[in-house]
Amino acid sequence: MVNELDHILRESVERQLLSDVPLGFFLSGGLDSSLLVGITRDLHPNTKFDCFTIASNMDNSGEGFEDDLPYARNVASYLDVDLHVLPADHKISEQFDHMIWHLDEPQADPAPINVYNISKGAREQGIKVLLGGTAGDDLFSGYRRHQALKYDQYVEAMPVTLRKVLKKGIHKLSGNKPWLRRLQKLSRDWDKPMEKRMLGYFNWLPDDEYVFSLFENEILNGARPSSVYSFFDKILREQSPNLSSLDRLLYLEMKTFLVDHNLNYTDKMSMAAGVEARVPYLDKELVSFAGKIPTKYKLRGNETKYILKKVAEKYLPHDVIYRSKTGFGAPIRDWLKNDLKPFVNQRLNKEHLKKQGIFDPNAVQEMISKNDSGEFDFSYTIWSMLAIQSWLKQFKWSL
Repeated sequence: MVNELDHILRESVERQLLSDVPLGFFLSGGLDSSLLVGITRDLHPNTKFDCFTIASNMDNSGEGFEDDLPYARNVASYLDVDLHVLPADHKISEQFDHMIWHLDEPQADPAPINVYNISKGAREQGIKVLLGGTAGDDLFSGYRRHQALKYDQYVEAMPVTLRKVLKKGIHKLSGNKPWLRRLQKLSRDWDKPMEKRMLGYFNWLPDDEYVFSLFENEILNGARPSSVYSFFDKILREQSPNLSSLDRLLYLEMKTFLVDHNLNYTDKMSMAAGVEARVPYLDKELVSFAGKIPTKYKLRGNETKYILKKVAEKYLPHDVIYRSKTGFGAPIRDWLKNDLKPFVNQRLNKEHLKKQGIFDPNAVQEMISKNDSGEFDFSYTIWSMLAIQSWLKQFKWSL
């Protein structure tokens, strides 16, 4: 099966390399983008390709991910490709509204900024097409929530009363360390059925109903769904009950997170810089084959993307393949405390929200206060609300 996957991947990459204009690669230093470059070098050993990454120049340990740049440099050296390191000297306060304008909708993720800046840097080098590793995680099981399914097997075996006690104890712990944030998120729904716990992996709020408390009653009376997970529930009901929990989660992500989020911002932000982004992992033949791979070859023990890593051993250094998981992220928590603090004060203040009539001013201020004090991590919720405010302002739906 490893050899078959390798063959299909190579064919996918070869097809995606067809271009009448200069072509290069996103190279984060993670498995997915690095493997594409490794396969390309093996297919075309006499051709050098330009690769692009971004230097964060910040301590991201508080965000729960390590610096990608050393790994990107390692891959570039190992494969003998030209790596262009783009400095992260932009100010988020100057780019935030620009990002939302090109997205044409509010999105709760800083990653679009990285896509734009890398694409802009590539375009300035004359590169008009970039291949990237989008969808590797979605096809082959690369997210932490996939690992969480493994732990949920043990949770399912516990009596509900014991789950409640453990959950209560975990949520009494204070601090803002990444491991604690993840543990509290993982344990938040331990007193609920397995399916609800699975849906809860997508939610960073204290509970399912919390999001409704942030809106004015007049808004909710006309638009409140029966459940925050209504759309996800509908997709899960489409699936065969015989599917494994991992396959159900992967299917759900393909229908939501991948298309509505990752592909959405990748396409829009690359094109905003005049670059076409291509995604070899979504080659039709490869997607079809990935859907037939047994889950034990995607997630083995705690090892994500097991079979893809076995393929990668042919092309990449071991420490790149088996490094810890890192998202295409940014220091969002630091930004909200510093660069974006004026945005929080101006765009989420009580007077503005009261005049606008969408969000409950008191509930929003309480949320911001808890985030500032470290009582709870609401970073992505605050980012979401800033994105909504930016979208409303720029598209003339609000004063």
